Amino acid sequence: MTLSQLSTIARFVATAPERALAADVIETAKQCLVDWTAVSLAARHDAGPMATRRLIEQWHTHGQACNLYGDTGAAAPMALVNASLSHSLDYDDMHFATTFHPSGPTWATALAIGMDRGATEEQMLRAFVTGYEVGATMGCGDVGPRLADAGWHPTGILGHFSATSAAAVLLRLPASQIAVALGLAATQAAGLQASGGTMAKPYHVGKSAMNGVLAAELAALGMDANTRLFDEAEAGFLSVLFQRPAAASFDSLGRTWQIRGNTFKPYASCQLTHAAHEVARGLAGRLERCMLRQVRVWVHPLAIKVAGRPGASTPMEGKFSIAYCVSLGLLGHDADMTGFLPERIADPDVRKLAAMTRVIPDDDTERCAARIELDHGAAGVVRGEINAVRGSPGRPMTWNELEEKFLSLTRPILGDSAAQLLLVLRNFERPGQLAEFVRIVRMTRDNAIAGTTATETQR
Repeated sequence: MTLSQLSTIARFVATAPERALAADVIETAKQCLVDWTAVSLAARHDAGPMATRRLIEQWHTHGQACNLYGDTGAAAPMALVNASLSHSLDYDDMHFATTFHPSGPTWATALAIGMDRGATEEQMLRAFVTGYEVGATMGCGDVGPRLADAGWHPTGILGHFSATSAAAVLLRLPASQIAVALGLAATQAAGLQASGGTMAKPYHVGKSAMNGVLAAELAALGMDANTRLFDEAEAGFLSVLFQRPAAASFDSLGRTWQIRGNTFKPYASCQLTHAAHEVARGLAGRLERCMLRQVRVWVHPLAIKVAGRPGASTPMEGKFSIAYCVSLGLLGHDADMTGFLPERIADPDVRKLAAMTRVIPDDDTERCAARIELDHGAAGVVRGEINAVRGSPGRPMTWNELEEKFLSLTRPILGDSAAQLLLVLRNFERPGQLAEFVRIVRMTRDNAIAGTTATETQR
């Protein structure tokens, strides 16, 4: 980046309140909110977010922000909890071109600051879109995939800038303070790809949201930072991460809307396992287990680097194991929430098949594609392939499919209120929707305290 690029970002963020947004951009932002809410609520019993929640309860912060457990407090810790929840199942949406999960940190930040500062629903949507564009644009030009290939978690990095930008919009920072906030974000940004399969990976997303809130709030209070972190060729932010000169371009901000490239996940695992699982699921009826000698899977090389675990001993590891997700599919199991339960991970048939699976890198295979061969020895070879997995840009999920995903994840928690919450989120630009969102979320907390379920309360 050059200094002029930093000025471009600051100007784009500072002018967000008066920028006209296309109807499809707003619609996609609401889809992101629907998906974000569903995958976050469904993760409320996961150990990582629960530990984070217990920790921030001890801080006894004051504020009007609400997390998805129904607790209230200051914006930064509430953003930490909610963003950690959003990525805990690895079921959240992504900007496919950059391998960045923007909704997790960006919606967590927009909601936390918005609640705490009394912003309107329309202002929060606008802040989310602005943050999305900054983070995703930074990841373009192959920056996001290169971060992953270099061992960095792209969302742990890029999420700092999307979150900071969203917070800056709602705090109405001038361009000079936005530049400082981005400098503060840059010096905090981190996240190792090797943390995949552990609770630390969703924690990256939580920290990017929390750090984004802190960066914007500290800039508003007069904190300074090195704004040349985006300008110096050798010591610049991306140059240091890649250990060679590197830069991102923001010239397209406000002209090319990256949110239009957002995709949603049909499967509850790392996106780089999806194509192989989908091919395997289609071959389930042609598997001859008694004659099988080997399963061969060809995928993009980055898929192996990120999700190439040969086996899986925990549900989280299964989400980052192509071999495991292929074995699920070949045995007729879906890679939904049920595919990553402890009993499925321990299934000896699944484990045996995963051990017979060889995953092969292929530079000519796209990230949304995969091909599989089932080697049955003398009985022959069965082949299958896809060029665009469901949920990828070539086969995006529809509103109906997204609603089905939302209801399947939230009905066990909210009962009949799940449909009501869906309606609230689909109409989020209307005044009063945030209060209704908080009411429904807090209802689940009150029911938990009283020892009842949402369904029992509604009877």
